[in-house]
Amino acid sequence: MKVKEKNNVVIFKKSAEDFTVFADKIIENDHVFKNKNVLIDLEEIDLRPSQIIPFEAIAVMQKKQKKSFVIVANVDFDEIGEEIIVVPTVQEGFDIIEMEEIERDLGF
Repeated sequence: MKVKEKNNVVIFKKSAEDFTVFADKIIENDHVFKNKNVLIDLEEIDLRPSQIIPFEAIAVMQKKQKKSFVIVANVDFDEIGEEIIVVPTVQEGFDIIEMEEIERDLGF
């Protein structure tokens, strides 16, 4: 797992773990992203929607902290539920996080 921070966003990039182990490692290191937005970079990996399920716990944690959680992945977006935001590129992930920050600042 690779971790990088850019502004108020912590970016996690998967290395060799399976998705459940990867999600568990992120949760174990929750101090790294406390009070920060999270972007999971899986851009170079073709995913099935079921592989995103292990990340739901992180999405819930982020929502409670009033912070954003976005996954960047190549997946069939029609099969993804609304509880997790999945976008096709890292730039779109940053755009979503920025829009959500603005909404929170405005009180929405």
